[in-house]
Amino acid sequence: MEPRYGRLYASAVLRPLAEQVVDALDVHQGETACDLMCDGGTLGLALGSAVGGTGRVVLVDTDAELLTAAMAEVSATGCKVSTHLAAAGAVSTLDDASFDRVASLCTYGFWDGGSMLDAAKRAMCPAGRAAVLTWDVAHPPAHEAVLVEALRDVAGIESPFLTRCLASPEAERSQRWDAVAVHDVVRFDGIAEYWTAMVVERPLVRDLEDQADGVIAAVRDACQRALLPSTAADGTMRIPVSARLWCSRPEGGA
Repeated sequence: MEPRYGRLYASAVLRPLAEQVVDALDVHQGETACDLMCDGGTLGLALGSAVGGTGRVVLVDTDAELLTAAMAEVSATGCKVSTHLAAAGAVSTLDDASFDRVASLCTYGFWDGGSMLDAAKRAMCPAGRAAVLTWDVAHPPAHEAVLVEALRDVAGIESPFLTRCLASPEAERSQRWDAVAVHDVVRFDGIAEYWTAMVVERPLVRDLEDQADGVIAAVRDACQRALLPSTAADGTMRIPVSARLWCSRPEGGA
């Protein structure tokens, strides 16, 4: 199974955000970290580099094939790596408060069967920290938002995949979590790379399988027009984005 987000998307969008998550968590050498809903392992790679050869990363996902592929990627950092297959969001064997750091990167909407925030909190050791990065629902990222609008307005498609991509735990906000603003710039070499990263390498390509070539071209053109404010004369795209990093508060914190 290919990663939900695809390799181009991971490189252009997720990798810089993963580095910000690891920095915010202040991950140290030798610690034990957990990547919840690891997908292709982009965050796991950043965590593995941070904990080093004396540390350990546990990758959690609901897909066994993704876990196998992600484990191979993260192992290259030299850290100890293991995997855990979660069924419908159940991670009972991780609920032992054993992790120094627990994190998730833009996969909140793919976690089923319970609250990812609760799962992350349970997996933390008493002095541990957790962070769940989601997109900011008040300011959805333009690279995703223009695609949502183009699919809806041109092809009449409401994508469940994109709904999951943009999911946020607004309803679960509590005193145990702080929402910290995260800013970055998403970079694509042009509309061809944008389309490959956003559609061809993600499950969205299946949503367009039955569409006429003219409809697909019109969706792509609509995205290109909407992104013109972020497009340079040479066609390269630099798209400012905002996200939310939901950070756990220390026990007893206000």
